[in-house]
Amino acid sequence: MRTIFGGSILFLFLTGLVFAQESPLRAQLEQGLNYRPVQSDTVIDIPSEQDAKLCEIKVSDDKRGLIILSPQKNTLRVFSDANNDGRVDQWSYFQNGVEVYRDIDSNGNGKADQYRWLNNAGTRWGIDANEDKMIDYWKEISAEEVSREIVSALAENDVARFLRVALNEEELKELTLGESLNNAVAKKIAAMQNGFADAVQSVALKNGNAVEWYQLNAVLPGVVPSNDRSNRKDLFVYENAMTTAGDGEKTVQIAIGTLVKIADNNWRIIDLPKIYDENQLSYTFILPAAAQASSAPASNEVVALMNEFQEIQSQIPKLPAEQRPAKHKEVISRIIRIIAKVSTEEERENWMRQLADTIMAATSRNEFPEGGEQMETLFKTVNKPGNEELAAYIRGQQIMTDYYLAMQTGGDNMRAYSKWLENLETMATEFEKTDAGIEGMMQLATHREMSARSTEEPLKWYNKVAQLAAGKPLGEKAKGAIRRLTATGKEIPFQTTDVSGKPFDIVALKGKLALLCFWDASTLSSLTLIKPVVDKFTDAGLQPISVNLDADPQTMKTSVAQAALSWTQLYTPGGLESPNAVYWGISMPPCMILYGKDGKVIQTNIQSADELQQVMTEITK
Repeated sequence: MRTIFGGSILFLFLTGLVFAQESPLRAQLEQGLNYRPVQSDTVIDIPSEQDAKLCEIKVSDDKRGLIILSPQKNTLRVFSDANNDGRVDQWSYFQNGVEVYRDIDSNGNGKADQYRWLNNAGTRWGIDANEDKMIDYWKEISAEEVSREIVSALAENDVARFLRVALNEEELKELTLGESLNNAVAKKIAAMQNGFADAVQSVALKNGNAVEWYQLNAVLPGVVPSNDRSNRKDLFVYENAMTTAGDGEKTVQIAIGTLVKIADNNWRIIDLPKIYDENQLSYTFILPAAAQASSAPASNEVVALMNEFQEIQSQIPKLPAEQRPAKHKEVISRIIRIIAKVSTEEERENWMRQLADTIMAATSRNEFPEGGEQMETLFKTVNKPGNEELAAYIRGQQIMTDYYLAMQTGGDNMRAYSKWLENLETMATEFEKTDAGIEGMMQLATHREMSARSTEEPLKWYNKVAQLAAGKPLGEKAKGAIRRLTATGKEIPFQTTDVSGKPFDIVALKGKLALLCFWDASTLSSLTLIKPVVDKFTDAGLQPISVNLDADPQTMKTSVAQAALSWTQLYTPGGLESPNAVYWGISMPPCMILYGKDGKVIQTNIQSADELQQVMTEITK
């Protein structure tokens, strides 16, 4: 790829999506500001005509992209060449300096085929396999976002949008249910595919932009433990869930029934939505006798307060910057009043978490300078004996709020990051017996692994997580990371299955140099750089093994087809929570592990093609 030499410049030819050296950066600035996300339901910063004239554009430090800055020096757009092939393959959009959306071209043909919502915009990750700018399926979508998609689908009478969040036949197979339960869920799938028009008529939301999703209303999710009769692996489900929405004329509560988790951060509905009726509750996996009591419909006063804060929130992006802090205070005051009005302790805790999330989000957008004080007050309110789990969650959000405030002062970003890690360590130590505290330890371990020169610090935290979360998914993931970080010089067993279900055992490759390459759809561009290095050392006996970490088989099949690999292909569903990822503690692909001919691990944590080149050059001298 061309870089800056002798005064020449990188030129982002946006229509052709390639880098060249033909035009002043100013022309690229104007073109870049005119670019918009392929998926339009995201609020991004669009400078006024006057501000646009004061915006700046610069080449990224790695010479692989262009960055557009606002007059206030906030990032507005980043256009990147992630795989270093001289073509733009990543288009990033920002709000208040924070990336909220990204278009991705994973196969290098100049067309976006993945869409990701980030940070304050949510967690959705959509795949567009045929590149027609329409999402074909969700790689990731939270339960809350599923409920919002349902509301939008009902309002717009969009059956395709609804079916994207509805469990389908292929996903049903992956749940590995027993015959009776499988047949019952299959009937529900057929009803969803055929009954959407009736659901639209039943709910009767007014079509148009006035329809607003308010929230998902549900008790805590439940785990249905695996058994030989009904489900062969653990199921994570919400039963009798509902969502609240308004169409400008009325507020309605919509029953959405059962939600089931099919992969990491990927949920599906299995019931047709309908107007909520407390006398017609819906259960699928957890029988009523064993289910927790469902949350009763919110009182009229609570619903009114919800409507008020949602209305105020919708106004904020349209206001001048100086008016936004006051509006955020109004939103916060409504949530505080809701906390005082809800009828159960569980609802109260959920709204306290919502309050912390709201304060942190407003602060992250540089719109609420009082965020630190508000979070301090909230933490003091909940930090009481017997309330450790909620206090730990609030404390975690508080230190993130403090981090955002420190970043906004224009000081030393590394110092702010170091302070965040220091506060995270204090929180994790103080609340080590809570879920939030243990999750904080896992964050610490991951970040220490990224930055530390030795494995001593990350191993300390991985060991604590493994001990405190023993027998739980997070504990198993930590044990995998320990296995990986201490593998060098050892014969580490690894048994799994390939894409056809055929058993695989690393022992069978003894006598060869065996390279385990962990990757997924998001790192396909990195894989294209690794492949030539692998090819270069094939004659030296290097045997590459692809370990795909996509969450679901459909995404995996698409990724493998795009990668065009001839390597042995291993796969177990579940993404970063799949058995393969958990066994090795993989949190950030791509990652490679190299076995020697003697069957012992030579090196772990090889992250890039350059690192692989260095390692292979050294051992094949």
